[in-house]
Amino acid sequence: MENTGIRKLNALADILMHPKAQSVWAWYKNGGDILLFLAYSLLLTIYMGQERIVSRGEPLYWLLTLPAVAAPLPRLRQTVENLIFGCARPIAVMGVTASIWFGSRGDLGVVPPIVLLAWVSAWASRSEVRINVRWLFVIILVFYGLGSLSFVLQPPFEKYSWLMHEYHGDPLGADGSGDIALPPQDREGIDINAWGILPGQTAPAYGPWRISMVPNIATSGIISLFAFLIVLKHLRFRWLNITTVVAAAYFTILSFVRSALIGLVLFSATTVVLTLLPDNARLRVTVAFTMTLGLILIVGLSPFVLYHLQDIPLISRLLLRNQSGLSLEAIYRQAYRPWLWLQHLQIFWQSDYLMGYGSSLAQSATEKLLNANQIRSDSVSLPTRLLATYGLPALGFFYFLGERCYTHAKKNDVWGVSMLSLLIWLMMTWGSIFHPTNAIFVLALLIIGRGGNAFHEDHKQQ
Repeated sequence: MENTGIRKLNALADILMHPKAQSVWAWYKNGGDILLFLAYSLLLTIYMGQERIVSRGEPLYWLLTLPAVAAPLPRLRQTVENLIFGCARPIAVMGVTASIWFGSRGDLGVVPPIVLLAWVSAWASRSEVRINVRWLFVIILVFYGLGSLSFVLQPPFEKYSWLMHEYHGDPLGADGSGDIALPPQDREGIDINAWGILPGQTAPAYGPWRISMVPNIATSGIISLFAFLIVLKHLRFRWLNITTVVAAAYFTILSFVRSALIGLVLFSATTVVLTLLPDNARLRVTVAFTMTLGLILIVGLSPFVLYHLQDIPLISRLLLRNQSGLSLEAIYRQAYRPWLWLQHLQIFWQSDYLMGYGSSLAQSATEKLLNANQIRSDSVSLPTRLLATYGLPALGFFYFLGERCYTHAKKNDVWGVSMLSLLIWLMMTWGSIFHPTNAIFVLALLIIGRGGNAFHEDHKQQ
């Protein structure tokens, strides 16, 4: 019996030491685990509706949360090392201090989210990760293919009466009153793609046509923007690269996701300006952050400009959801973000010891932050919401962004600095889709942590 057991152990050891097994393990630890998570997460988005609200405890909640908790475990040592000694230390400090503070006050509801954010961030940004972009492009193209197939096979939106109600302008542009309008979660067809994958296929209830690979158009537009900018960095005259750049550009531009389109302009402008500047890390970081903060300030003042330009068809189509004749207040309500940023900062400033509102922010948001008769979230701005929820400990997240930007600038990684500027912009305007349980957050943290060095194309470069 002992000899049989020894032979089995030796056979297992031979399998594990086989060159192919070693190659698979090297692929996995150098970013294969992140690729698998991206593939799984993108697959789930195909079946999650634009208005789907994930409630704690339901099956979809566990399908999203458990993989995010479990994925870092095979690289436990590397993840913990990143939290203690690596680039994720500021986020670890944020998580620990916030957990101790709110735990001591009996507010345990806000502890798991911040712990999960730190856990996934450290895993995604660890130093050993360097992904072969060919695998990433294959995943993106398969995602597009499955999304297209799902759209073709799903029931026609004409089957669902609520999708056939004609769009009469964005309710965000109206003077809403009354209770918060939340989409009924038991409606048939809530998880279908009502946008379409070709121009003109959008359901009447969703207004002027836009295209999306998945039911959630922000997810489609922003993941496509990431893919587009990554493939541009590694553009080669190969069918995989060319196909990916064309498909990603198509779903980025025709989604008409305003934050993605403005972010593309910001990335391009930042890249051009930084390339013209001398190789000085502090100067480049200062310029990059100035451009990003300048854009945020412009958005804050944009309702005043859009009020006078709203009759221009291109402005109306791209920036006002094809509406015109709006009042200044209506435009301000539609923009929503500038108002929310100010509210979050006021909540932070008014909190006890500047330590945030904790879990009570959710109830406060329902009563104060969400415009009446509007389906909105107070989480569309991730940085300011962290500040309003966790207070001073959230400054660790801001420090993390600044430190990573400076590190990329010192390495002359213009692409990495420009991407970080873009990501700050997207987190300020579509922060609700940057959640530790999804592909967009993981890919963003990989880019923030590793910059352009997160990706390579040829095995010789690894």
